[in-house]
Amino acid sequence: MEQPLAGLVVVELATGIAGPYTGKLVADYGADVIKVEPPTGDPSRSESPRPGPRPDPERSPLFLHLNRNKRSVVIDEEADEDRALLADLIAGADVVIESSVPGRSPPGLDPDELGARYPGLVVTSVTPFGRTGPYAGWPASELTTYAMAGPLSSTGSPDREPVRLAGNIIQYQCGAVAAAATLAAVAMAEASGQGTHVDVSNFETQAGSIDRRIALLVRHVFTGRLGEREGGHREGLIPAGIYPTLDGYTQIVFAPNWMPRVAEMLGHEELQERIAQPDWMEDDEIPGLLNEAIFGWTLTRTSQQTMEDAQARQLAVTPLNSTTDVLADDHFRSRGFWTPVDHPVAGKFEAPGPQIRMTDGWVPRRPSPTLGQHTAELRAAPPPERAARTPAGERRLPLEGVRVLDLTVVWAGPLCTALLGDLGAEVIRLDNPNLFPTATRGAIPRPRPGHEADLGQYWGVFPGDEGGERPWNRVGAFVCHARGKKGATLDLRTQLGRETFLRLVEQSDVFVENNSAKVLDTLGLGWDELHARNSRLIAARLPSLGLEGPYSDYIGFGAHMEAICGLTSLRGYLDLDPSALDSTYFMDPASGAAATFAILAALRRRERTGHGELIELAQAENLLNYIGEYLVDTSLTGEPHDRHANRDPHLAPQGVYPCSGEDRWIAITVANDTEWAALVQAMDSPGWALDPGLATETGRRAQHDLLDDRLAQWSASFDRDELAARLRELGVTVGPVLDEADLLADPELAARGFFRENSSPDVPPYLLPGHLWHWDGPDLCWGPLNRMGADNDEIYRGLLGLGDDEMAALDAERHLSLDYLDIEGRPL
Repeated sequence: MEQPLAGLVVVELATGIAGPYTGKLVADYGADVIKVEPPTGDPSRSESPRPGPRPDPERSPLFLHLNRNKRSVVIDEEADEDRALLADLIAGADVVIESSVPGRSPPGLDPDELGARYPGLVVTSVTPFGRTGPYAGWPASELTTYAMAGPLSSTGSPDREPVRLAGNIIQYQCGAVAAAATLAAVAMAEASGQGTHVDVSNFETQAGSIDRRIALLVRHVFTGRLGEREGGHREGLIPAGIYPTLDGYTQIVFAPNWMPRVAEMLGHEELQERIAQPDWMEDDEIPGLLNEAIFGWTLTRTSQQTMEDAQARQLAVTPLNSTTDVLADDHFRSRGFWTPVDHPVAGKFEAPGPQIRMTDGWVPRRPSPTLGQHTAELRAAPPPERAARTPAGERRLPLEGVRVLDLTVVWAGPLCTALLGDLGAEVIRLDNPNLFPTATRGAIPRPRPGHEADLGQYWGVFPGDEGGERPWNRVGAFVCHARGKKGATLDLRTQLGRETFLRLVEQSDVFVENNSAKVLDTLGLGWDELHARNSRLIAARLPSLGLEGPYSDYIGFGAHMEAICGLTSLRGYLDLDPSALDSTYFMDPASGAAATFAILAALRRRERTGHGELIELAQAENLLNYIGEYLVDTSLTGEPHDRHANRDPHLAPQGVYPCSGEDRWIAITVANDTEWAALVQAMDSPGWALDPGLATETGRRAQHDLLDDRLAQWSASFDRDELAARLRELGVTVGPVLDEADLLADPELAARGFFRENSSPDVPPYLLPGHLWHWDGPDLCWGPLNRMGADNDEIYRGLLGLGDDEMAALDAERHLSLDYLDIEGRPL
């Protein structure tokens, strides 16, 4: 079988990480991606995740990771012959990926000009702030963009400067979203003959999906409260944090309904007795008892043992792995995830394997190219000019007419189905009224009135701080991704529920779920059963650790997978141990974006074959690709990686510095010697900053501690926004650390219409975070917020054609409900 994206020709003009990761995703799944490089090479050839000297251009771990399966051509913009070759390449392309500064595109390569010159071409622009708005063209770094749009204001310890997520995962997330948007645009082009200009920004992809930012934005909209830096492990009724073990650390995050099993695992009789009481959540003694018991438990076990003992009881605990631990881990080894690479210059190493598994999907066709490796080849035989597409009518959203069954939980799967709905799909969300999905529609079904906020800044968020009649339709962490989905209820554990579900399968195109790996097989709804009922079905399964392997039955939230994958070990303060780290949940949005891309790729192949297929997206393996340069470097060197805090491996200084006022911060990245000179000018050229040793990147990196101290002393007397404007005017890469109120008032987001009003009968009208990209195609959908069971009649009577007797049978078995039900069938 051909790869899903076979036949697509893509010209990659983009530099940085986001655009090239878009190119990597489409290349890995079959597209012919031609990477255009200047004679000096792509800037990523000089990047390494390890502090110190910059790498050889052919040995950069970042370049080696981002550019496998691509071809490299060197184009000198000053040479007529090269400009002609580039024109030939674009004429033969289906997609161009570019990252030029708006208003400063190279001659002939402005995105709008390309679209006009080559009708039917998809042009995807991937930039820090987008092609329009007051920030268009501003420079940015991983840190400054996370400071502005990501939840940096809520990441770290409350008594310290905020500390960023590790690596370059902000840019990877933007690249994954851009890849999904690009495939959607390709589908429109192939159907209509008309191209589309896709405009994806780091800023909006973070504000609308990254880590916890979207949940915190909804919290502020609903309650007026701002996100808080919670710091490391803390006492509480529901423990969460990083705890020391005999040989390292382990990540713990529990859910309320697990606590009886937690007390049993800890072997603490008093805890068991107290938690068995109906009012245990009001017991002030429990947090202290839990804290003491957990420390006693973790300190008598290795990190691996904590996971094995807890997971045997279906409790989410995972070790805090280093990059060397990850490469040696039996689970990923048993799944054949690591791929051997034999590079002509860098030599032999292992690299991350497939983000997504499907039949003949991901194929390692070639290692990352040496500079200009394919120039002669492409001069001799450029891709043939793409046949002109005949316009076949008005462009329509690519998923109009596609029906999606949504059996998703928590954040990862629901984000995917929200994005599919944005693209025009009819999404039917199924909930079991007899089984409350903890951490999906709230922490508990019905919070105690007046105490809703006690459930925390994600699950204790309701409009006006009131749970209302049906809290599960109102909780902020669900509302985040509830747009545009119909609501039906069904209990798949009964024969009637199972058969009704399979009748829905017969009428659907896509099925998405991200439950524990064994859930569907336990219900008798594995791939064989689904495929037998609908051979055209695309089934996307998103298990945390895969459908097979030693850990396949293990459970966990994003924080657990970030720990086991090595991401958590890469972040944190330089002077504190990992127990000071708060829990983050980046894996969820990463998985949602990747699953959307995978489904679009599978639907494209179905157009050729007529057959559906199973997609397995092991969320941990997708996440490992987001830190691929660290893993490639560890494979090459055999050495683990230390934490960088807010610093860059090469650029210096980089950090988060205080400003005047309470909890006001600014992020600064000095990207080169010119920017350092500009920063010195902004500081009125103090004597210490004129040291000739600081004039070079190497010298500044060696004195980073000194620079951080001096910059913090200097910045503390300035207003945050005034200082940011001053530095930006002088050419320094800078970003104020914005909170939720700042983003609601942000002029760039306002200019691009990011916040949009939405509501339901359970949720009053509010401005909520919007779409993750712009394009000049048809408007993306913006449907009302989902309500559990509200569309039962439409789905079962209208779609399946059930009559009164069949509906009565479903009702008698407690399948149809607007409420969660107790064992007697009464609303909770």
